[in-house]
Amino acid sequence: MTEQESYEPFCLDVEGEPDLPDTTKKRNRIIGYIASFLVVFTLGTTEVFASWYAGILGGTSLESGLAMGMFGFMYMFSPIIGGRISDRIGRKKTLTISTAAYLVVISFYLLPSIAPIHLIVIRAVEGLVFGFIAPTIEGMVAELDPEAQAATLGNFSTAWSASMILPPFIIAYMAGAYGELSSIYIIFAVELLALVIIASFIQGYRRKTPTQESGGADNRGAVDSQPEQIHSKTSLRFIASYISLILWGVVSTVILALFPTYIETLIALGHPFVREDFGNLLLIWNAARTVCFIVTARMGEKHMIKAIVLGAILSAISGIMLFLFVDIWTFTVAMVISGVAVGFSYLGALYLIVSATEFEKGSYAGLVESMGGVGLFIGPIVGGWLMGFGLTLPYLMLTGLSLVALLVMVPLFSRSKK
Repeated sequence: MTEQESYEPFCLDVEGEPDLPDTTKKRNRIIGYIASFLVVFTLGTTEVFASWYAGILGGTSLESGLAMGMFGFMYMFSPIIGGRISDRIGRKKTLTISTAAYLVVISFYLLPSIAPIHLIVIRAVEGLVFGFIAPTIEGMVAELDPEAQAATLGNFSTAWSASMILPPFIIAYMAGAYGELSSIYIIFAVELLALVIIASFIQGYRRKTPTQESGGADNRGAVDSQPEQIHSKTSLRFIASYISLILWGVVSTVILALFPTYIETLIALGHPFVREDFGNLLLIWNAARTVCFIVTARMGEKHMIKAIVLGAILSAISGIMLFLFVDIWTFTVAMVISGVAVGFSYLGALYLIVSATEFEKGSYAGLVESMGGVGLFIGPIVGGWLMGFGLTLPYLMLTGLSLVALLVMVPLFSRSKK
């Protein structure tokens, strides 16, 4: 008997053992969406706060980039581990333990006499812990409704994206009214709420063991039929999807980590901006991404490749706009285009990878998040370094990277269809 079996009485896919009722599956999915909203609300606050606060404490542009990038460095590895552990010990147990650990990590931001180096270390630990949360939720919502994985993964993405609309406002507006650390107290309460909801309302269950899977035990329910060749983690379609996820990570972190510092620098140079502008512009970016997730989730699998390609094109366009122009209206349009771009890049790749497996949803979801983690690490580090040579060079980098990604992904997708 496995460790998961000893704790969970319900099983999804072994004949003769009690299955989760449909109402319970639906409740678990809903709690997964709620947990995504709450936990990523926390992440959305800390990832903007850390890089911004590093600058407030006198850190360099590189240190501000590292305050974002060290999360990505750990996130290159932790989701693969977290997804596998989630497959092994169960979704509820993994979520409960990792959310409790995240609560502890948040408290580190409130330590006295904090310096930029401390923020960098905290973000690294945050990347380790969060790597157990995201793939667990993705795996759970996908496997609990296998015939509608595009919709469930789209709902998951919409939930976490919507939760990131408010954090820039919280930081930009509350810092002036209640102090620079006021937003951390808020997210501590939010994360505590997430822990209570997960522990109280998610019903634990288990999946078929690898031995049972290879032995051909019968499944309950149907799953999305997928061509056999795309199941390989090194297939052409997967490689193209990895590139899309890396691009998503780079674009997202340059916007979230470096754009607020860019606005602050423009203000110091006498440009007609105010601190609240970065909050407003990031709200627009997050809102555009959220709407894109809602639309993409309803497009169906046959359009996911087109969405990924379009995402790279739009990222190139938004990057060149931010590189060439410095005015609030151009920034606004660029934020809309960039938000839509990352929505296509992420959700298209997420669906193509997670839907390609029946039993290892957590592991495959971890692979998605880890590939994104590569971009989350590269973006702020390289972007922060380039920003030391020119304020707008990170956005030129986005355009160049998007065009390179496009030139690589299109042939890979074309060959994968043959």
